[in-house]
Amino acid sequence: MARRQTPTYAWPGHLVRRQTGQRLVYLDLNHWISLAKAATGHRTGGPYQPALTAVRDAASSGLYLFPLSLTHYMEMAGIQDPRQRADIADVMEEVSGFTTLLSRTHIMRLEVEAALDRALDTDSPHLADIELLGHGIGHAMGTRGGLSIRSASGDVTDEARAAWPDGPAAFDLMLANAREQLERSMLRGPTDAEVPDLKANGWDPTAAKRSAENRAESERQLAERLDNDPQYWNRLRDVVQARYMSLEVIDMLTQALLDRGRTLAEVVTGRESIRAFTDCMPSADIHATLTEAAHRNREKAWEPNDIFDIDALSIAVPYCDIVVTERYASHVLHASHLPRWMKTEVVPRLKDLTEWLNRQ
Repeated sequence: MARRQTPTYAWPGHLVRRQTGQRLVYLDLNHWISLAKAATGHRTGGPYQPALTAVRDAASSGLYLFPLSLTHYMEMAGIQDPRQRADIADVMEEVSGFTTLLSRTHIMRLEVEAALDRALDTDSPHLADIELLGHGIGHAMGTRGGLSIRSASGDVTDEARAAWPDGPAAFDLMLANAREQLERSMLRGPTDAEVPDLKANGWDPTAAKRSAENRAESERQLAERLDNDPQYWNRLRDVVQARYMSLEVIDMLTQALLDRGRTLAEVVTGRESIRAFTDCMPSADIHATLTEAAHRNREKAWEPNDIFDIDALSIAVPYCDIVVTERYASHVLHASHLPRWMKTEVVPRLKDLTEWLNRQ
């Protein structure tokens, strides 16, 4: 990969992270699995016991948050063994408390708006502030609301609360417990006994993986075209960024331009403008860097998990304080200087996380 100058990112002002002083720690699923092995006394879990102790201490101190992302929920749905899902979910619940990062799609939209504001010297008062961190899968999906009591006439939560036999406080506790149980169920997934009824009502545990498979197939097709047109290898990042703009960003960009009464021609004037626009969006920079590196590995066989990993890292690295990922992704990111530019620690092992926590 060609050496790049240090980018000046257009950090989205409408993406709000409360100034609590807490550090955000993001763990890839494989590291959550290792912690679960330690927690359950699995025969291979011994080496991860120090990390489990350090993570538990860090979480209980209140100085660190361990948020989940939508990718975690998607990957958990692909684990077929209910017992394994439950073991992992237990550790996730204990450590994260169901704190979640905002969905990648919503973060991308805010980054597009910020990049446009810079390119066009405008602002975006039509946007409301959105919290980076929230509670549960709803926030991870970018949806609002929560558990409520409904009847044919609509939302009757307030009426039910006022009429609750044991009083409003007991109602609040009941609803809070129900919400936590719902979050627990969403993370754990169903037991084998629950699967038939769920499938009969339209539940499809393969939906996320099939979507990722479609995107992986698109990358396989690009790899084939690159093999047939080798002149594009010298412009691979431009190819990756152009595809990112056309496949992932174009609808958001079009709407943002309409909101400003501006046109695409004012932003996209050629290769350099596309490069500058995507490079200034933090999640897009991570996405393009990891995707480009994967394509430069001519032996690479794209799989759905590659899509999950790139999606997760594209929001975790810009917006968390330390990210514990797998070794290859850590190497690619450090070789591209992105952790330094984004002021994020990126490490490949739970042992590295333990050492980092001990230094804080």
